[in-house]
Amino acid sequence: MLEFQADDELEQELQTNLAQLNHSLEEHEIEQMLSGPCDKNGAYLIINAAIDDLDAPDWADMLLRMYARWAQSRGYKFWVVEDSLWTYAGRNSVTWEIDGRYAYGYLKSETGMHRLQRTSPLNITGKWQTTATVEVVPIINVEQEIPQQDLEIILLTCYLSKVEPYRAMLHVPTGVSSISNCERSQLQNREKALAVLKSKLFAMMQRQGVAEISDIQVDRLKTFLNQPIREYQFASDSTNQDKVLDLRTGIETTAVAEILDGKLDPFLKAAALLQN
Repeated sequence: MLEFQADDELEQELQTNLAQLNHSLEEHEIEQMLSGPCDKNGAYLIINAAIDDLDAPDWADMLLRMYARWAQSRGYKFWVVEDSLWTYAGRNSVTWEIDGRYAYGYLKSETGMHRLQRTSPLNITGKWQTTATVEVVPIINVEQEIPQQDLEIILLTCYLSKVEPYRAMLHVPTGVSSISNCERSQLQNREKALAVLKSKLFAMMQRQGVAEISDIQVDRLKTFLNQPIREYQFASDSTNQDKVLDLRTGIETTAVAEILDGKLDPFLKAAALLQN
């Protein structure tokens, strides 16, 4: 009896070690493909929900939880830079700073539109489709200065902010903006908002292959961010199945709950392969 029990325990330990080894090998394989100049950096994760859409902030919250679970599973640290969800102040957005090796490399492929289809608990008409855009930019110290005349500081009021009013930083030529409302002082909020703005502009320069901020093609910005990349569907009746479909790689799964719980590696690996 004791001999059988020992064998069972040994087999379980071997299976656990094998699973961990396979996971480590898969991570190493993905990281070998993440060879971009900023892929090893941390990342700013920005989620924007549609205005005047009851379901949009709820969907943004679900996406935020998904990325939080993914980050936690990798031992990454993360904290809020800006949170305007549910404020009804003309913005529905949230920005996180994620600190961890390869955070940007893994998440950069998540940039784009994420579409949800479900029977809405918030909308009386029932079945509903809503979207949120995700933008991922590298955390990087951008030395390139932005001319003062190209910057506009906008004061906004938010009931959730520790410091009111808080500051939005707008790059006038491109219309790109950033907000920080979770620092202890207005000066710290201004510095953080400027750092996020510079990182966003730098990421745009990289994507468009230009060397100067002034060379960014404004008409290409919205097209890139509004490109649908993934659909999440909750079945409304027994004739359909829950599913998640990645529109770029064609990967589809019915494990919607697992995906929303942060198990994103199949999508991230497929996206990394697509980019190589």
